[in-house]
Amino acid sequence: MNRTTPAALALATLLACAGGPAHAVGVTLPDSSSVDADSAMIFTPAPGSVDAQGRDEPMHVRTQSADEGTWLRAPYGDELITHPDPWRARVPRGGIHLDVPMNYDRVDLVRYGITWQAQRPETMYPRLGTRIEYATGRRRVLYGFQLEQPLLPTARFVLGVGAVRRTDHGDLQQIDDSENSLLLLLAHEDWRDHFEREGTGAYLSWRVPDFSTVSVHVRSDRYRSVSMSRHVVSWFHEDRSLRANPAIDDGETHSVLLRLERLAHRTRRNRSGLYHWIELEKAGGTTLKGDFAYVRGLADVRSVVRVLPATTLSLRAVGGTTMEGGLPAQRQFVIGGVDGLRAHAFGSFRGDRVVLGQAEYSVGLQAFKAHARHRGPQVLAFVDTGTAWKRADRPSVADQHFAFDGGVGLATPDDDMRVTLARNLQRPDAGVVATVRLQRPF
Repeated sequence: MNRTTPAALALATLLACAGGPAHAVGVTLPDSSSVDADSAMIFTPAPGSVDAQGRDEPMHVRTQSADEGTWLRAPYGDELITHPDPWRARVPRGGIHLDVPMNYDRVDLVRYGITWQAQRPETMYPRLGTRIEYATGRRRVLYGFQLEQPLLPTARFVLGVGAVRRTDHGDLQQIDDSENSLLLLLAHEDWRDHFEREGTGAYLSWRVPDFSTVSVHVRSDRYRSVSMSRHVVSWFHEDRSLRANPAIDDGETHSVLLRLERLAHRTRRNRSGLYHWIELEKAGGTTLKGDFAYVRGLADVRSVVRVLPATTLSLRAVGGTTMEGGLPAQRQFVIGGVDGLRAHAFGSFRGDRVVLGQAEYSVGLQAFKAHARHRGPQVLAFVDTGTAWKRADRPSVADQHFAFDGGVGLATPDDDMRVTLARNLQRPDAGVVATVRLQRPF
């Protein structure tokens, strides 16, 4: 009989205390995927003690107002350094962020560590982010290091270097660490497929105002398969069959990447914005060498549109293709499940090409009250459509059969908890898939 380990108990306690943020414990909260300013308290220098330039300035506490809102970011990349815009909104005079993350998955079991970053945007000071973790299930030390040096006083041109060894997952599997940890601990499910990636890289970045951050990267990464642990413990539903962690194509990739990233600033007064992640990668070949040779493109474009004061339309369009060569398993496009096509099973569609479209309409119930003093819950209606396929089987988009899902749901005012009911709209006999989530899917 399985028993609950002390590490799992500690994980549950920390996650319960944290209430669902991306990290279990933190000193400040400049999260690199979404920065919500409703309850943050930031320590920054104020006149009188010693700041970074040697002046005497005491520390004071600045409380963020809810109107400063949330920075929306598509969750890609290693997330070692927070984008300057949300960092500046949180720590306007620069500062240090220390965090103690703890996560739980079916290959690492409990993974805990320390993350640390420091930056002063719009200065010539370097920006630094580090992470050190220990995976108890694999008895493996993991790490991350990233350094950015501005090249001009405006800090719009940046030269960066980095190195990582991390437990990674497919880039379209976008459930965050804390939610996936709770899912495994409470429901005996893991909505990611894991592998290890170890590599180094360098890049040149140009932050173009009101457009995007454009960067060129040179990387070398080694991929390794990891096995599911035999000691996974869940508090409930242990009779469920836990998916085995699939093997990947082990090997080394040498690549050059062109990347565009844009964030959106969403406030309670202005709930709108366009943000994206676009990446073109060339790996291998006669010049770059390596074990894999391909050209891969991925675009994930998202928009939040304020239709009426209490209604919002969220849109997402994803397109991916392979222009040359064959993708290794870890770089293929996988959709289906909570991140896209919510009425289908996890990973229902896989291939070297992908198309996905999602739309979600939310209405705040306070819209129906003439003198509402507090924001009420939101009613949701959504549709998902898309597919992934291998170009060798059916090369044309017109030849594809697109899945089509739809559903309704109910969410808290800040959308930090939601219950959705999704159904495959192409099958009359399809059942309803009920899901509880702690974050928006996009």
